[in-house]
Amino acid sequence: MRSVPTCTVVLAQRGTQTMPDITVEDILTQIAKLPPTEQIKLRHLLAQPQQEPQQPSKPPQDRRVPPLPVPDSRREVQWLAAHAREYAGQWVALDGDRLLAHGPQHHDVWAAAEASGVYLPLVTFVEHPDSIYAGF
Repeated sequence: MRSVPTCTVVLAQRGTQTMPDITVEDILTQIAKLPPTEQIKLRHLLAQPQQEPQQPSKPPQDRRVPPLPVPDSRREVQWLAAHAREYAGQWVALDGDRLLAHGPQHHDVWAAAEASGVYLPLVTFVEHPDSIYAGF
């Protein structure tokens, strides 16, 4: 393996200079004195985009929300079967077998169900039990 000679750049030609005393002209003079291979290396180095200093990365925040259980609607279905004639043609809001609200307007029943604070109430329109539904 061939070793690559290193080149030391001395910027202080006029005695001891501190960093504020060094000018761009001093640096360019020193670069002109570099061998062509070192100038090419410097050109490639300067052409590379500058990377920001690495800061310790924070672990990403987990923004997932744990799933909430879907309520079992068997009690609501039983209530609807038992009270279909009573509330036929109306909207009802149910929490299990408890009637939260009922009425002819969906938005009124929904607002009352939301105001009750119940988690996922069943809001549905009660068809007349003797009506025939053809599916279209």
